[in-house]
Amino acid sequence: MKFIMCVAAAMLFALPVPVQATPAGDAVSTLTTWLDKFNAGDMDAFYAAHAPGAVIIDEFAPYVWAGNDSPHVWARAFDADAKAHGITDPRMDYAAPVRAESDGHSAYVVLPTVYRIKQNGRSMSAAGTMTFVMTNMAGQWKIASWTYSAPQPAPDR
Repeated sequence: MKFIMCVAAAMLFALPVPVQATPAGDAVSTLTTWLDKFNAGDMDAFYAAHAPGAVIIDEFAPYVWAGNDSPHVWARAFDADAKAHGITDPRMDYAAPVRAESDGHSAYVVLPTVYRIKQNGRSMSAAGTMTFVMTNMAGQWKIASWTYSAPQPAPDR
């Protein structure tokens, strides 16, 4: 009987324990949810993901957007640039972060990405990174800044 009790106790301790969420993990989860919604065309989620005064740095002119309306102004510039260059079907795929750190109030996250588009009907892509600075506002992670870095998209093979 003692043997059965020891085995039962050992099995109890061997059960998986849920991993505690970390501030960096919460920030990453917020980012990936935002990217999934952006890829699905949910621009309201994109706008809501940003902190007031967010700074955005991207690959097309004017290259930097800042201020209370920066996500909206970036989106209008993105649409104008896409139309000017025959770009449709934009999508930002991402992998697990190569770096994610947080002190609970702010976070720094670097995601490997693949930007996929059609340009004049031809499938194109570019591997790069997105670097985010997050801020925790009343218990919610918001994007304080992000930067996209990559070479120009090339034709898919």
